[in-house]
Amino acid sequence: MKCSLVLGGLLLFAAGCNNAQVGAGAGAGIGALAGQAIGRNTSSTLIGAGAGAAAGYVVGNEMDKQKAEQDRQRMQREIDDNRYRSNEE
Repeated sequence: MKCSLVLGGLLLFAAGCNNAQVGAGAGAGIGALAGQAIGRNTSSTLIGAGAGAAAGYVVGNEMDKQKAEQDRQRMQREIDDNRYRSNEE
């Protein structure tokens, strides 16, 4: 029961986040698991979490940049289409 409550809370938190934030959180979790599996001590877990968070943030941030650029291009196409239509009339 506790696990499902924690998972539900994390999903609600992630719903309001951008890709960089979600990537950092996911990377921290995966990195912590990998660090614990490799080093089997707390310092390895913390190092893995830090490295995973940094890598996840970088990947997520790039995804956010790509989406912003796609949105900008889509809006520019709409503006151009509207200008073209208004010039035809």
